[in-house]
Amino acid sequence: MLIVDDEPAICSALTSVLRRAGFDPVSARDALEADALLSESVAALLLDLRMPHVRGDVFYFSAAARFPVLRRRTLFITGDISPDAERMIAQTGCDYLLKPFTNSVLVEALHTILAESGGPPVAAR
Repeated sequence: MLIVDDEPAICSALTSVLRRAGFDPVSARDALEADALLSESVAALLLDLRMPHVRGDVFYFSAAARFPVLRRRTLFITGDISPDAERMIAQTGCDYLLKPFTNSVLVEALHTILAESGGPPVAAR
């Protein structure tokens, strides 16, 4: 699981929550750092929509072009509920969660996208 969010506190919190839930998360604070971490071993992306320099949807299209499995295994997170944000996410075909969200909603959403896409089973601890 690759977490991409420009807010250090959010990256840290999400990493802790997902680790406790049985995932093996790594985090990046921008698209450049995330791009260096992308590999075949990344089962899913948890991706902030609004980040400086490169928006989450732009990074998504680049990542999914290199690793097509991520087309079905990306969950956007955003505090932006504008029509533009909804349109950007809709163009990807991915689901999203609005910040703030509960840990249980996040974990359930990630289990769902992995199960629906034939991803590896992830048991919550």
